[in-house]
Amino acid sequence: MGNQHDNIVHFTDVQRREVFAETISKDGVETLAIEKTVPGGASKRLLLLNKYDAQKLKAALDEYLNTIYSKEISGMGGTLSPADMVELFGEDDD
Repeated sequence: MGNQHDNIVHFTDVQRREVFAETISKDGVETLAIEKTVPGGASKRLLLLNKYDAQKLKAALDEYLNTIYSKEISGMGGTLSPADMVELFGEDDD
């Protein structure tokens, strides 16, 4: 599962990408950067969100989690292993 240190949240996504999210500030304006780690230890930005974008992403995540949890409670949701998820969705192309 993901971990959090110094306002940075790290996790591995379905496509086995090492991803992290952190709040960054430029000229006093804070944004949420979501990046993936690339070979050599560098990172590549996937998203840069302001508070409105982050609110929309939060709504999408809440909807997704509500759907998944409802299916699990009703016995309709199957849980796939990480290997099964990679087989289904593929690995990162970058």
